[in-house]
Amino acid sequence: MKADVALEVSLRELYGLKAAARALSLQQLLRSPLPGAEGRVMNQVGRGLDFREVRAYQPGDDPRYLDWKVTARKGQAYTRLYEAEHQRPVALFVDQTSQMQFGSLASKAVIAARLAALLGWTALQDKEKIGGWIETDQGGYWESPAAGQPLFMRWLARLTACNQELGELQPQRPHQMDQALAAFRQRLPRASLVILISDFRGFQAYPLIRLMSQKYALMAIQLTDPWDDHLPQTDAQIEIRGQRQALTNRLRNTWSSEFRGHQQALRQALGHRGRYLEISTRNEKQLMTQLLPGYNRKLSSVRLK
Repeated sequence: MKADVALEVSLRELYGLKAAARALSLQQLLRSPLPGAEGRVMNQVGRGLDFREVRAYQPGDDPRYLDWKVTARKGQAYTRLYEAEHQRPVALFVDQTSQMQFGSLASKAVIAARLAALLGWTALQDKEKIGGWIETDQGGYWESPAAGQPLFMRWLARLTACNQELGELQPQRPHQMDQALAAFRQRLPRASLVILISDFRGFQAYPLIRLMSQKYALMAIQLTDPWDDHLPQTDAQIEIRGQRQALTNRLRNTWSSEFRGHQQALRQALGHRGRYLEISTRNEKQLMTQLLPGYNRKLSSVRLK
């Protein structure tokens, strides 16, 4: 990993992303054609609307809600008025296990924490409820989606602590990520917008992801690194699943095959119902700059280092 990249996040940095979130909306993220994104374009990602009444069109009314039948009958423009039915819960699943420290160019754990903060602030800006699950080597932490900043700021404080406490690489417990995802799903409120942020290397519960994509508006953000697909040509040893192993060609091929298999399985599980977005440590800043004009400037202004 480069010497000048951040190895952990600070609470000040995550709080500072509130300003950057002003340039983003959940609609933009889930509906825009982004590089590395595929799957369903989610048209209904905001709050539900209840019909209230029809009245004569007034300057400033949204033309999308013109009632053409009444307009034709009355001979003048009429519009349909709606009111918000509810605030939609937005639930984040954020992987902060020690394997997420892996990255030749940046820490996946740091990118995951930044994304979670950015998406959370965006949800609050869009008047939605926000909460989520943080998975670590020691277990999971859940905060139910709620409106307002106080609970989200508490969740961000826990996320920061989890990120800063990442230590040496620990082999994942058998089926750890699958059990965490199942526990997360059991806690999801109805009609949630669900966003999973992980490298998905420890996942096997693809049928569960498929079920979630059928019941919820689901987006999976897979964090990848060039070494996920191509380990470097070197005689050094690396630690895989708790064991030191020499970097033989056979190991490189197995490593690449496993990565591609997990990636394909994830995409198939999401199908046409879910939304998939890949963010590589190689192009994180490029993608975030596309989402947020001035992202790099705003981010650098809130870093402690």
